[in-house]
Amino acid sequence: MPEAIGGYFELELRTGLTPYPDAVGFNCARSALTALLQARAAPCLHLPHYICHAVVEAAQAAGSRLQPYAIDMKLELPQLPELDAGERLLYVNYFGLKDAYVEEVLAPHYGDRLIVDNSQALFSTPLPGIATLYSPRKFVGVADGGWLANPPDRLGTLPPSQSTHRFGALLGRLESSPEDHYLAFAEAEKALCLTPVSAMSNSTRRLLDSLDYTTIADRRKANFTYLREALDRYNQFEPGLTAVQAVALCYPLLLGSKAQTQHVRQALRTERIFIPCYWPEVADAAHSPDLERHLADCVLPLPVDQRYGHEHMQRLVDRVHWHMSTY
Repeated sequence: MPEAIGGYFELELRTGLTPYPDAVGFNCARSALTALLQARAAPCLHLPHYICHAVVEAAQAAGSRLQPYAIDMKLELPQLPELDAGERLLYVNYFGLKDAYVEEVLAPHYGDRLIVDNSQALFSTPLPGIATLYSPRKFVGVADGGWLANPPDRLGTLPPSQSTHRFGALLGRLESSPEDHYLAFAEAEKALCLTPVSAMSNSTRRLLDSLDYTTIADRRKANFTYLREALDRYNQFEPGLTAVQAVALCYPLLLGSKAQTQHVRQALRTERIFIPCYWPEVADAAHSPDLERHLADCVLPLPVDQRYGHEHMQRLVDRVHWHMSTY
């Protein structure tokens, strides 16, 4: 079919700004992991207890046997397991703050048997030869999409996907409140988890190719630094975790108890400050170690994203201070 000339305009977008031009685009990071494990025929995948259940489901869909491992308060492995032939170890670059651990400890030890889950670390550059997953919708306003950097040779041809029906909540938030469109957003997220492995849609690819990633990174760094300086005194994570210079997903504020965390989260919500709860299924799982259960219950991932500036961070800090003092 020849290319159309004339007619109405499509959405006007810039081109040529994608951070990972050599990565393979998928409809989501979950699909990227499934395709990776199927291509490498990994009989066993070592992965952390503290992880999104979607990753677990993706590995199971690929036919891999799962071997969960524990982490410590630095979000690192207390001991590095030895891998048998064909086995892989997946590590989550938690909150985008563990680049040095991946580069200096895990990558030298495991080489290409390591899979780095950078779903929370969009701006962390993949290491040579190490398969790396990205989920850009956790950082920017797209409805789907995932990247796999350093893919295997036997990945195969991916069927195309369509995204136009998933953008309703994102467009709706431009014109009215997020509360008005949250149900549509949640339904689109749920439906995405049920879609088969496919390529990134052209609309998502074009949107991701048009973003000003330098400005996004700079704003996130500034906001993260502001929250770190204001809130580290409350944070039960070791100061070294938040002292790194990274483009973080959020500022992870670890509080002392589930009750305190719920109090602050719910109080902030009444003031239209929405704080997610990462992986509550970890806290509910019978096999979860105590530390991982505590992290799932007690981490407040405070937003640092590019939509917000100094005045927003000041409001956030003020309200966290207040609700901590009234608990």
